[in-house]
Amino acid sequence: MRKRATVEKVFLYAVNHIKSVIGETGMDDLFLKNLTCLVCGQNFQSSKVRRSRYVVSKVDTDFCTHYKGENPIYYNVNICPFCGYGFTESFQAPGEKFKEAIKNKIIKLSLDFSGIRTVGLAILAYRRAIDCALLQKAKNILLAGLTLHTAWLYRFVGEEEPEKKYMRESVKYFQDAFEKDADIGNPARTLYVMGELNRRLGNDREAILYFARIINDKKINDAGIIRMARERWQDMRGTN
Repeated sequence: MRKRATVEKVFLYAVNHIKSVIGETGMDDLFLKNLTCLVCGQNFQSSKVRRSRYVVSKVDTDFCTHYKGENPIYYNVNICPFCGYGFTESFQAPGEKFKEAIKNKIIKLSLDFSGIRTVGLAILAYRRAIDCALLQKAKNILLAGLTLHTAWLYRFVGEEEPEKKYMRESVKYFQDAFEKDADIGNPARTLYVMGELNRRLGNDREAILYFARIINDKKINDAGIIRMARERWQDMRGTN
């Protein structure tokens, strides 16, 4: 119980601290989406960014997208105001056994996630979604995406150490997904992300192995991913 309280205090601090340095736009960029909680069955609303308001400013080499104005990444996770369950559109409803585990270990948050979100609120939402995904034993590829997005959120505010922490976790889940799971979406993209995250973490040997596999595997015909793998490999050769 003490550990849980400490975690909540840390993120409440993050919410208040980061809110003071992040600008907020009006609710005109947002709309309220009607949702049903996958655990308690209650109906609620969660803010989303209107697609017409997406304005991309740049995309990093690991696909982290930066936006002008409201960032849709902040709003990917839905937080049930009744039971505290956190989930995205990629979640599957947990079985009854897992629902009980979630109800026993997840507490309702006393914060409002239905309005404008700061990056601090977004981090808290993603942390909650990760906890819920672990409790319901979600697929590795889902956890890989959640932890990667959390790393990006820290990147947006220049918090390098937690960014690296979540990148390392993401690499682990991507590797587990690639080696153990049947459905991982685009295998070439997964290999590329594993290579790029390793490159960003300073694991050059591992990064080169992933990039080389993309370039040399005749079964991979995604021209865009092959080009990006070659570019990252060239970047590494240029800095060594």
